[in-house]
Amino acid sequence: MNLNIELNRGTEREVLKYQPSDDTYLILDSLAGYRGKSALEIGVGSGIILKELCKRFSVVVGTDIDFNALSFCNQSDGTEADLVCCDGVKALASLQKYDLIVSNPPYLPFDDNDICDRTIYGGTTGSEIAIEFIKSSICLLKEHGAILILLSSLSNLPQFYREVASSGLFRRTISKTKLFFESLSVEEIRLFSSTSSQ
Repeated sequence: MNLNIELNRGTEREVLKYQPSDDTYLILDSLAGYRGKSALEIGVGSGIILKELCKRFSVVVGTDIDFNALSFCNQSDGTEADLVCCDGVKALASLQKYDLIVSNPPYLPFDDNDICDRTIYGGTTGSEIAIEFIKSSICLLKEHGAILILLSSLSNLPQFYREVASSGLFRRTISKTKLFFESLSVEEIRLFSSTSSQ
């Protein structure tokens, strides 16, 4: 994510070049039924999801590998969150547990001929970063909490589903949309099936 400087009534203000798209809005719509004490967003990007989490949770933490994205979120009105610059959740202590963890990870498959942009490429099959985020953040989830993660049909979905199942986790699709070139879904991951946690 790159920032440029825009003159706004005689003052300089940072403007994020990356703007929210279909994937961001699908996650945003998926938040409707979730509220609680604490939430974590992995990869805050434009900050639009972080801002919505701040309306629904008392304590909100956001991480991003890009310091400029965090700086942009810090300047946004209505974003009262603790921001941490790190890769995934590597800088977070497992003492803090969250009711909800949300991520829109990079999901495009990476080809050796591509210039590796960590904001869009999710590994050689496109699902590696999503799998890594699930495995590293599960220790931060409260017993009856949930992880919401966005997936694309452009990545290796069977690989992701296998990894979740082999980790003993429960997965269900909570929202889906079909675009011209791909299908997007928001998957809910839990330690227990939603029927056993009620």
